[in-house]
Amino acid sequence: MIASDQVQRFREAGYLIVDDLLTAEECAELNEHAWLTVEGKVPLGNGDGVWMEQAAIDKGLITEDEKKPEYLSKIGHRMHMKEGVFNKYAVHRKMVSVLQQLIGSDVKCIQSIFLDKPPGLGVGQPYHQDSYYLKTDPETLLAAWIACDDADPENGGLFVVPGSHHDPVQPHEEPVDPTQRNVYVEVRSARSRREQAVPLKAGSAVFFPGHMLHRSGHNRTDRRRRAFALHYANAKSRWLNEPTALYPFLSVCGREYPGCL
Repeated sequence: MIASDQVQRFREAGYLIVDDLLTAEECAELNEHAWLTVEGKVPLGNGDGVWMEQAAIDKGLITEDEKKPEYLSKIGHRMHMKEGVFNKYAVHRKMVSVLQQLIGSDVKCIQSIFLDKPPGLGVGQPYHQDSYYLKTDPETLLAAWIACDDADPENGGLFVVPGSHHDPVQPHEEPVDPTQRNVYVEVRSARSRREQAVPLKAGSAVFFPGHMLHRSGHNRTDRRRRAFALHYANAKSRWLNEPTALYPFLSVCGREYPGCL
């Protein structure tokens, strides 16, 4: 899937775009499966949940307890463990090929999230680092963010701070933007740093390590912005999170190691 010069650029810049990881038909399958999950036609796996867009609740379009696919925020965080469509793409052959080149021959999936930003309502997530939430030793965390619709700065696409994968985990504080409070935390210092937009066509993906500073924008267009985001790590890493934050780990390729993920 990727050449040696791409791997080198990934090590230097901290992120790598892989075009056409999935086909249009595969993206459609993921999107349809998410819709059916919200409607309750596909049962959730153990530990999974569905969250609605807070802006839709605030505007009175739905209540706290209503689940309408058109106002979905996310589904998560253990769909990789349940046999079916989400698990299928967590271990997709093209995904495995990239993971082996970026992480190594022994890989586990530790989190999976289907993300949605409804047209005109989707609130972006401010700058953060995934290793603030998911901690491994050694730190081998890698995010794979697959666009299931075209994603750009106007409809809630991603931004990164190139080179920030070399940073330590930064303090995460209350967001500056009031619409993001009570939902997210923010690395406020990232606001003063040079950022890079990461536009993606549907089916393309961006990969980045756990320390990479990244954010998503608000969706103020009439287009949806859906994505399937997964987190992987080398199977030799140990899990350092609090016991209450434990996630089940799916072996994607290679060996398993006692006392590790």
